[in-house]
Amino acid sequence: MGWWGGAGRAAAALALRRLRGAAGRPRYSLGRAPPPPPPAASDLERADAWLLRKALEGGLLSWFRNGLLATGVGVISYVQSDTGRDAAYGFFILGGLCVSYGAGSYLVNLVLLRRPMMLPAPTAAANAAAAALLALLWLCALSLYIGRLEQEKGPAGPPEH
Repeated sequence: MGWWGGAGRAAAALALRRLRGAAGRPRYSLGRAPPPPPPAASDLERADAWLLRKALEGGLLSWFRNGLLATGVGVISYVQSDTGRDAAYGFFILGGLCVSYGAGSYLVNLVLLRRPMMLPAPTAAANAAAAALLALLWLCALSLYIGRLEQEKGPAGPPEH
């Protein structure tokens, strides 16, 4: 047995008994009764929470749409000419900035506004995972596309003899 054996179990049991009190009920500080449950949310509060949630999601989708648009313009300019290739990388960077800023601001605001939006923690975690997945899918698609174009373009230097 390791250090968590008999002594560790005994210490954990003692700490649990202290927390739960003699009668096995949870104790509260200074012998007070538990606080009353919060009042139920009104229809107006629920509507405000819903509007806040939709505004936050709309912001994410707007930044993501702009990132996709910039990426699409980059793809078009990449296939037009050699000069367009230089501009295409700028559009790819702009698209990346839009997608990453949109996903980042969504995640930060989701953490900060979870309670006003009345979102349970599992729902907020699922929304955060969806935003991160969108950004990751954009990055994977762009990486695969650029890799394929570079492969089709061939070697950059002159052929060796």
